[in-house]
Amino acid sequence: MKNWFQRLFLNNKTSILLLNALLALAVLWLLRQTTWLLVPVEQFFKIVLPPLMIAGVLYYLLVPIVNGLTRRWHIPRMLSIFGLFIGGLLLLIWGLWQVLPLLENQLTSFINVLPGYWQRLAKLTTHWFQQQTLPDYVDGEALTKELTNFFSTKSNQLLANTLNQLSNVVGFISKAAITLATVPILLFFMLKDGQHFPERLAHYLPKSSRASVTQLMREISHKIGQYIQGQLTVAFCAMLMFILGYSLIGLRFGLILGLIAGPLNLIPYFGSTLALIPALTVGGLTSTRMLLAVGGVFLIEWFIETQILSPIIMSNSLALHPVTIVFVLLTAGKLFGLVGLIFGVPGFAILKIIASRFFSWYRRRSSYSDN
Repeated sequence: MKNWFQRLFLNNKTSILLLNALLALAVLWLLRQTTWLLVPVEQFFKIVLPPLMIAGVLYYLLVPIVNGLTRRWHIPRMLSIFGLFIGGLLLLIWGLWQVLPLLENQLTSFINVLPGYWQRLAKLTTHWFQQQTLPDYVDGEALTKELTNFFSTKSNQLLANTLNQLSNVVGFISKAAITLATVPILLFFMLKDGQHFPERLAHYLPKSSRASVTQLMREISHKIGQYIQGQLTVAFCAMLMFILGYSLIGLRFGLILGLIAGPLNLIPYFGSTLALIPALTVGGLTSTRMLLAVGGVFLIEWFIETQILSPIIMSNSLALHPVTIVFVLLTAGKLFGLVGLIFGVPGFAILKIIASRFFSWYRRRSSYSDN
């Protein structure tokens, strides 16, 4: 009886795999039944994750500079970190001093002309429908009235929502201030001790697995560092190209639209296209010539980014097929919104590395047991 049980269950790889899958499903079911227990955990992550993620991104951007100053120029690590903090603070102050007045003027102008843009869009849409040949069963006058009511209602809702959001500005500013105050502290300790983190974490594991876990964490850190450095560099260059291009063609609010394009370009493949939508809207409401000029700026930026910048800077840092990236973006965007679009690809790369290491370990263990 014992040999039969061992042969079918304990020594059967398929049975063990199915039992593990059933156990995982049971754990997921229990978690779903006790979601109220996860509410404090969710609140904790909402507080901790934003500053931790910002500090992590800045760490991967700045740690190559700190390592270079320490190894190549033999400057003490603490002195390198403090010097980098002071230099970054001065650069930030100078940038805000130069950009904020221009940004304030464009934002004020944009708020003033937004109702006019909305009315112009309503007139253009209504006029376009009036010029179309509609089927007999469609009442053109009723459709025109519906469109007019739609734009009027949406305009009032937009104004009401804007006023409601202004009341939440104080709360948002306080949360942002806490986050921004926490980021430098986390970043300092990351730059100071981050290179020792894999060994310190692996120290709590059994000795037999310390080396492999340390190597796994270093591989993940290296890949994510490559991706973040490359993607942010490409996004920054794209932002500068959009700002320069919009300034050359005389597009209104070019600075705002260019600054919007920077974060959107963190989304692989779709970032530049998403950044084009508001620019095309402003250009189309200005004139047909401006609309074509915006399209020309986009084509030039797209060519430089895809044919020159990305191949040189990114160099296939995550070794993921473009089709895989598209599916990851669609899934992560559906589940987690904008955060999923930005962090879905590196998150999938981490899971891929862990799965690859796990299956390699499983094959080695299986070969040992067979021998």
